[in-house]
Amino acid sequence: MYSINKKVPGSIRKYYINPVTEGLVLASIALFLTAITSFFIYHHALSAIKAEIRDGLFRTASGIAACIDGDLIASFDAPEKKDLPEYLATVKLLQKARLATKHCTYLYINRMEAGSVVFIVDPTPIDEQGKPLFVDEKNLEASVPMTKYDSPSQELLDALASQTSVVSAEPYTDSWGTFYSAYVPIFDANKRFVGTLGADLRINDMLARCKPIEDATKRAFFVSCALSLLCGTLIWFTRRFSLQLNESRFFLLNNLHAAKEFADQSSISIGKQLNKTARLMQNVAKRMQDLSALPAAEISEKLVQEQNRLSSLSEKLLAVGELKCGKGVAELQEFRIIDIVDAIKASLQQHCATKESLLINLDEKIPPELYGSVRTYQELLEQTGIFFLKMFHGPVNCQLTLANEGNKDVVLRQFMSADISGRKPEELELLRMLCDKGKKSDYFSEIELAEATAVQIIRELIYLLNSDIDLKIEADKFIIFFEAMFQKAPESMEEENE
Repeated sequence: MYSINKKVPGSIRKYYINPVTEGLVLASIALFLTAITSFFIYHHALSAIKAEIRDGLFRTASGIAACIDGDLIASFDAPEKKDLPEYLATVKLLQKARLATKHCTYLYINRMEAGSVVFIVDPTPIDEQGKPLFVDEKNLEASVPMTKYDSPSQELLDALASQTSVVSAEPYTDSWGTFYSAYVPIFDANKRFVGTLGADLRINDMLARCKPIEDATKRAFFVSCALSLLCGTLIWFTRRFSLQLNESRFFLLNNLHAAKEFADQSSISIGKQLNKTARLMQNVAKRMQDLSALPAAEISEKLVQEQNRLSSLSEKLLAVGELKCGKGVAELQEFRIIDIVDAIKASLQQHCATKESLLINLDEKIPPELYGSVRTYQELLEQTGIFFLKMFHGPVNCQLTLANEGNKDVVLRQFMSADISGRKPEELELLRMLCDKGKKSDYFSEIELAEATAVQIIRELIYLLNSDIDLKIEADKFIIFFEAMFQKAPESMEEENE
């Protein structure tokens, strides 16, 4: 046998899902990681190309130095030597070497004289047409031999002092600009140090070589931004979908808990009904037992009375059962709530002393058209109205309000009250007994209750008390209220099949 109690978990685990925050955080993390990776690659690529540029500059300077005659360099020891054919040939050699390579901007030869650095050969850089490469005045005139170098770099000083090759680790700046430089020693035939060949590479040329790496890094960064945005959007979409699934899961679990509670309450209600039936049978058996003690002449008459009473009670219980089960040909149908109110007013006219005796107020929020158990609903309202009009002679207030509204159904609350401040003590006691018996669910223990007090409403009381209607006395008012559920529209066959 299926049991809902075995299928519903005892507790519902809650998952904290925030799609927007999670998407932004993960997108930021992805962007940060890709940016760090791009910077790492850019930094190492830039370092590698700088090292390659320095190494190429050194190889160029070394190759050119190997082609220079050290004995001639040693002989250029006076400014007058600038017009010698050998000097001019050395100048042309350096100019051609500079044109043949793209790894240097300036080529020149220095050595140390009397503690100062002097130029030995310093040709003017020319282009392929033989014109000066630079047009600024300070570079138009070449330095003559033994011209003092006013601001030599530290790398040049180190190369001259150590008579070894030196390459700049970082760019430096002097009066001619910012450069990377390589210095290679020059020796004569006797292996004596006669000077240093300097090769300069302007920083602008080096940056031009690094430009492709910078452009590639920028493109990679923009791609990483796009990928991070895509990653964040994907996380947001998936987590939002998870949130919707989680909310649906909570909704289903809550419905299962509600169904479990309803099943438990239904089981309790069935048990109470069985207890009521058992007490009714016990009362019948007790009255039958009492008949056995009577004289034989009276037993026949009492049996007829008990038979009539049981027959009347069975009719009332049958009517209650039909009312509770909603039996009827036109039980479920569409109806206008205002038509129900008009029908009740017309039906209760014979019980009203005046037209103002029963005041029915209809909530404007109630949908004009509903679908549900029309016969049961109208019967309950009529029986409640008959009870109040028979019991109370003053104005009776009836209110129909909207208790709850869902997507497909609504719950209406019916509230009826009357003032009992001027009632007789025995009538108040009757009302209190009705309220107490309603609380105890003991309706059949004294069927003669209403008859004994000469109030002919026993049928209406049974209707009321078997319809889960609350009775209470509050602030000198006797109040009866109950709720009823209706659909906004009848469900289609497709919805029923689903």
